[in-house]
Parts: sequence; structure tokens; C-alpha cells
Amino acid sequence: MSCYFIARRSSPVRFCSINSVEGENFYPGTDISLKEAWRRRVELRKSKLQREEQVLLYSKVYYAPEWNFYKGFAGEDTEHVYPLARNFITPEKWEYYNKVVWPPNYVNPETGLPILRQVYHCRESFHYSPKRMWLACQFVWRMNVDEAILQLRFRQNKGCNILKDVLEEAKQRAHNEFHVEYPSDMHVAEAFPLQCHIVKGIRRHAREQYYPIRYRYIHLFVRLEEGDGPGFKGREPKKNGWDKMDEHFRILRNRKIKYSI
Repeated sequence: MSCYFIARRSSPVRFCSINSVEGENFYPGTDISLKEAWRRRVELRKSKLQREEQVLLYSKVYYAPEWNFYKGFAGEDTEHVYPLARNFITPEKWEYYNKVVWPPNYVNPETGLPILRQVYHCRESFHYSPKRMWLACQFVWRMNVDEAILQLRFRQNKGCNILKDVLEEAKQRAHNEFHVEYPSDMHVAEAFPLQCHIVKGIRRHAREQYYPIRYRYIHLFVRLEEGDGPGFKGREPKKNGWDKMDEHFRILRNRKIKYSI
């Protein structure tokens, strides 16, 4: 009988702070350098043609509790499913990821790296603009959680203050509920807002003119992941001058003379 552990509990492998040897960081629980580990993870994000993509079928090795996705927001069974609950992420779906159970020391076959512990946290339905909150989320994306909280304290606006409180709640939850030994070594893997509903009001102007006001309410989703971030923002790291030069030389060397012998 195979043994499983709950992802939010302490695992047999001690995922402690990132080890450093001669200034080089290593991926938690392995002897693989952090740069090489993120290079493998970035390779999965690169777009590929369908004919060149290798389809790998794996058996289900994790456990997740049964959950009826066709329930309404109040929990009752309804025939009509709200499109937002079916097609987009919701706080219920986000919290559901915390209940996934993986085998001990499970290694992702696509990258050859162990699955790190993650904490999913959400603050529901508060009044703020989703566009302004998106700017604050992009500011702390892939940043160390302690550094993100410190930087948000210097930006005195409502969105940064809310995001700072949510990150502190997620960090505290990682230590108390999920038993992460070093929550300060986690980084902000994801942070994004989603608009949940709009409350419309009305404003009276001169000469009997009335115009609607839209009070937007949003959900704020945060995911903390153990270890350091990749050190760059975006799908791929930006190329420096040396990388561009190597690519240019590669293009020059691959030139061919058309209709040559």
C-alpha cells in the first residue's frame, strides 16, 4: 500500500532555506542549481507546434476530495451554473488546491524536480479597482514574500496596503496551518485580482442630469511557493547583449545559398 502525505503538512524531506555554496543557490531539496531548475520550468511555458509536441500520459498519482463543480455560490444544487463559476477561478476553486495530496518526495516527470509546497490564499469581495490592484500585483510578482511586504509599505496607497495585509495573512497561514518551516523563504508565485460583481449607484449633476456610478468589487488571489523566484518577470528572461549576439551568429551560420550545388 502506497503512502501519501497531505501537501499542507510537513513532508519527510526537509525543505529548509535555500542552501548557498560559493554564491550559487540550489533548488529546495535537491542539488540542482536554481538557474538550471528555472530553466527547466521555463521550457514548459514555451509555445510549440502541435505536431512537435510530445503527448505524455501519466497515471493519477495525487488525491483530491470530491467536489461538485455545479453547485451554486450558496452551496445548493442548481441546474443553472453562473458562467463566472464555470469558466473562471473562484475562491472555492482556489481554496480547493490546498486539499490536494501528493505522494512523499514526488518528482515531476516533466522537469525532474520535486513539487514544492504551496499556499493558496484569497481575500473575497472588497471594494477596489481591479486595474489599480493589478499594478500592485505585478509589482510584487515573483518577489520574496518578506521583500514584497517591505516594498509595499513604502507605497502608500490603498491597493498596496490591502495586498500587504493579504501577503501577511498568507505567510502566517503557511506557518500555522500548513506547517512550513521557513515561510520567509517563500516567494509570490502568483498574485492577481478578479472582478466579482458591480454595485451600481447614481450621481446627480446640474440641470437634472443623472449618471450611473459603478462600485467594483474584486477577489484577490495569492499563491506562495517555497524557494526563490526565477529573478525575472515574464514568460522568458530578457535577452542581454551576449544572448542577442549568439542568436545573430546562429542565424548567420545557418544561411544557405539557394539553388547551390
